[in-house]
Amino acid sequence: MRRLGRGIAGLLLAGLSLVSLASTLPALAAERDDAYAAYQTGHYRRALDEALKRIEADTKDAAAMTLVGELYRQGLGVPPDQKVATEWYERASERGDINATYALAMALLDDASGRRDPDRAGTLLRRAAEAGHPAANYNLALALLATGQPADDALATKSLERAAEYGIGDAMYALGTLAKQGRGMPKSDEKAAEWMAKAVVTGNIAAEIEYAIMLFNGTGVAADERAAATLFLRAAHKGNPIAQNRIARLYQIGRGIAPDSIEAAAWHLVARTRGLDDPALDQLFDRLNPEQQGRAARLAASRIEGAALTAP
Repeated sequence: MRRLGRGIAGLLLAGLSLVSLASTLPALAAERDDAYAAYQTGHYRRALDEALKRIEADTKDAAAMTLVGELYRQGLGVPPDQKVATEWYERASERGDINATYALAMALLDDASGRRDPDRAGTLLRRAAEAGHPAANYNLALALLATGQPADDALATKSLERAAEYGIGDAMYALGTLAKQGRGMPKSDEKAAEWMAKAVVTGNIAAEIEYAIMLFNGTGVAADERAAATLFLRAAHKGNPIAQNRIARLYQIGRGIAPDSIEAAAWHLVARTRGLDDPALDQLFDRLNPEQQGRAARLAASRIEGAALTAP
């Protein structure tokens, strides 16, 4: 497990997307009671009180222990305390809670837990994945892919498929990418497009962009420039600079969307503030008259401000 544990730690250091326990805990909670109901509705102090009552009544209540750990990890209703959270995850994992086993694996990769242990983290992550935990399967797949070994690629694909069954969009996007590359599975643009389309339904921005490109070019799916433009525009409004640049180009040439120099210039200005330059769109902006440039700049400013206000 040494290689696996180190691989996961490396992914954390690289800043790759890891699926958190919080994204799956409510859906996987074995018991629907006052504690979890309070957690799901944002009444975190009540959730903690109810969970502690459960533990007092039953010292083997692993699900309640996991919830307490999650509240401390996120600092919901209590000051955040990774060490305390890890202790609760440990107790719950020992009592068989698979959510806790996954959470403990993630905690052991974090220095803040005070118990960093990548090797044990790898062992626990595999255990949770084998038990069917979706986030564990996704993160295990990332670690396996990081080894660069063909056998591990095939195992990663299976883990991603398990995660995708639970609606994890990042897993669907990863499967689409692997199908496009022919990594861990036969190379297939059609399969790649199929997975990308599924990921789009979950709101995955990276998939929206990739599938839009496939739609525009007719790669693995029937060409549909209008549908491609719709996806680019959706991702652009979510603040993605690549999508902002692409929709600017489409407005410039009138492909999949009605031509509009003001919109093209506005989206270009937004993308440029995110570091994405485009000399051809610079020239388009320079050819506008002062009144048109002002309109484009105001549109861009409103979109930049809107993105800042809605950013997490």
